[in-house]
Amino acid sequence: MGESFRKEEESTVSDDRSVEEMANEVLMRQAKVRAARTGESIEEAMEAVLNTEAGAQLRELRDVPHDEESVEEWQVGMARERAGERAEDLGDHLEEPPEHPTHG
Repeated sequence: MGESFRKEEESTVSDDRSVEEMANEVLMRQAKVRAARTGESIEEAMEAVLNTEAGAQLRELRDVPHDEESVEEWQVGMARERAGERAEDLGDHLEEPPEHPTHG
C-alpha cells in the first residue's frame, strides 16, 4: 500500500510548479513511454512526441515565458479565457435566426 501511495503522490501535478516545468514533465513522460514501446532512443521519441499536435502545444507552453506563473494561476487564466470564448459563442448563437419556425 505504501508503494502505490508514493507512486500516486509522485505523479500528481503540484500547483506551485511552473507551467514550463509541468509541460516539460509531461513531454518527458510521453517520450519515455514511446521509447519503451518502440525501442527508439529517448531523443527520437521526444522528436516524435513534439511532432504531434499535443506535443506542439506542450512545447509552446514549455518554451513561451510565463513570468514564473504557477500552474494554478495559468489554469485560472485559461478557464477565464475559455469562459469568455463560450460566452461570445453563445451570444453569436442567440443572434442567429431559428432554423425552424416555432409558431406557424
